[in-house]
Amino acid sequence: MRKKVTTSGSRVQDVGYKLFLLSRANRLAGLSASNVGEHAVEVLAEGDSSEVNAFLKSVETEWPPAARVSSIKVEDYVGKVTQVAEFRDTLSLEQLVKIAETGVEMNGDIKEMLLKQDESRDELRGLRTDIKSWMDSRFSRLELDVKLIKEKIGLA
Repeated sequence: MRKKVTTSGSRVQDVGYKLFLLSRANRLAGLSASNVGEHAVEVLAEGDSSEVNAFLKSVETEWPPAARVSSIKVEDYVGKVTQVAEFRDTLSLEQLVKIAETGVEMNGDIKEMLLKQDESRDELRGLRTDIKSWMDSRFSRLELDVKLIKEKIGLA
């Protein structure tokens, strides 16, 4: 038995849908999933009718927590379906590529944050110097004022 499932919604991509599907495909012979447009994921499933029906029931009632699903369309499918093991291997590579790309992006972000941190530190040091000289001036003025007050009231 082969089925094609099209899951549509405002958020069905980049939410771990393929990993979710793979986790539900325990007994299937074949599984494939791909993004279609910006708001759909197309799934091909192959196996014994009881296994495919159990998979369909899961896919129709459950999805990743971050997903926002508005419709699920199930139809018969006649073409070739990738073996589950091959889909798993391909998906693993896709996920590793995403991780590597994210790591490179994060590395750039971290370098930018460190530069901003250095700029902020230098600015704070400058403020500290400004505040110290201002406070020294204020304390000197206060000491002078206290001395003048003491002299006027005869405590000096």
